[in-house]
Amino acid sequence: MIIDGPEFQKALPIIEAIENAGYEAYFVGGCVRDTLLNLQISDVDIASSAMPEEIQRIFPITFDVGIQHGTVMVLFENQTYEITTFRTESKYEKFRRPEKVEYVRSLQEDLKRRDFTINAMAVNRRGEIKDFFDGQKDLEHKLIRAVGNPEERFREDALRMMRAARFMSQLDFRIEDATREAVVEYHPLLSKIAVERVRDEWNKLLIGRNRKIGIKFFVETRLFQMCPGFQNKEDNLVDLALFPMQFQGTTIAWIVLVHFLKMEDTDIESFLRSWKCSRKEISDIRMGVHALKIRMQKFWDYPLLYETGIEIALQVEEIIEGFGLTSQTELLLELDRTIPIHSIKDLALDGKELMALLKIKRGGPFLGEIFEDIKNLVLAEKLENTPTAIKNFILKRRMIYLDEIFTAQYTVQKKDLASEVGSGMLEVLSTPALLAMIENTCKEMVQLHLDEGFTTVGTHVDLTHKKPSLPGAVITVEVKFTEQSGSKYYFECRALDQGVEIGSAKHTRAVVNAKTFMEKLK
Repeated sequence: MIIDGPEFQKALPIIEAIENAGYEAYFVGGCVRDTLLNLQISDVDIASSAMPEEIQRIFPITFDVGIQHGTVMVLFENQTYEITTFRTESKYEKFRRPEKVEYVRSLQEDLKRRDFTINAMAVNRRGEIKDFFDGQKDLEHKLIRAVGNPEERFREDALRMMRAARFMSQLDFRIEDATREAVVEYHPLLSKIAVERVRDEWNKLLIGRNRKIGIKFFVETRLFQMCPGFQNKEDNLVDLALFPMQFQGTTIAWIVLVHFLKMEDTDIESFLRSWKCSRKEISDIRMGVHALKIRMQKFWDYPLLYETGIEIALQVEEIIEGFGLTSQTELLLELDRTIPIHSIKDLALDGKELMALLKIKRGGPFLGEIFEDIKNLVLAEKLENTPTAIKNFILKRRMIYLDEIFTAQYTVQKKDLASEVGSGMLEVLSTPALLAMIENTCKEMVQLHLDEGFTTVGTHVDLTHKKPSLPGAVITVEVKFTEQSGSKYYFECRALDQGVEIGSAKHTRAVVNAKTFMEKLK
């Protein structure tokens, strides 16, 4: 019997209580359709000839969840059931909501207002099917047919056109000709529907068993032109329809959709917002699209996995298989097992320890930048995730992170003069001597942070000598460490004489092993 399933059996006492009070009650809609198709159901819908206030008198615990539309929620044995009074509906406003709901006592009158024949069947507590519009016949022929006049149905509620596309995909059904023609004629009305409602149907279409037939109908009837960001994307949607993969969730479906739409990275978020996607959905989809683009060019590594996260990464790998490329799922799982850190919180040094190491009392955005540097080096396997290794790294870069200025002073002596060096005839500070002062200051600044046996050599300088200085002048050199890249350190420098800038330079030095460096010169 059709109502042998557990969901029906649990709800039978509700039906019986209503009938015992002198009213009719039936299981209706999707639960009947899916049961006849041998599909699993998760809940049941109940329709009754009892008015809302009569339902409230029958059951001790009720909630007015949609009483303005004739629906009362009943709590029975710790489970809730929605019971809707038989009704007819007057003219619809904005092609979605009826202006007025009128209650009736006739089941047939109630069912004739529904969208499609396969959804317009009812079952009583004895398992007898009430089918006034040949819904069972259409189920047998796998056919989507509007109840009555399809033009009226779609003018009443334009979302029904998207529901037709959704059911085609979900059930692998075709659509009856007159119903299809009505969608073609009235497809512009879909623009009147809230995008959230359209998105819900689109999501169900995407994960349906026959996405191809659903999208084909969606495109051919021009429904797609009424949806955000789909204008003139007919070919892209066809590519999505033909993609040989059954989507197991909406996130992976949207990742593939955005991939086929071929939009710029900067446009993805606004596109998803136009579909009213949640922040998490936007974040996950954007990350998936980004990772897919990279994955199609190279294999997974720690940085890409860290950025993507294993959940999205596994979905990306499913998509890769869909494109016929070699799967790296096993490698991905191994990387996830061995990755040094899954988040910043996994680093062997926390914020308080970092501030203590830097001898500062207040934090700031620069702390995040430090952790970002550490994270990147750990993921690149260039820095061990241990307290000692991280502390040593920070101490060596302390002058960069704290934006420190290292200062040294030099007195202009006779040997520093241009006339002595041979760079000029005047007894003023020579440019080579000024350069030596700047280089020496940079060397001393870095030397404080190098391991024993290592030093630096100058590799590049861009010096401007602006003003002369006399013998005996005290030259102050200020050096700021701006960047480190591999073994190279970069500096910005300036020289002052009594507070007046006499020169400036950009200087680069490279760290070398002193002994090895000299041996190579022999």
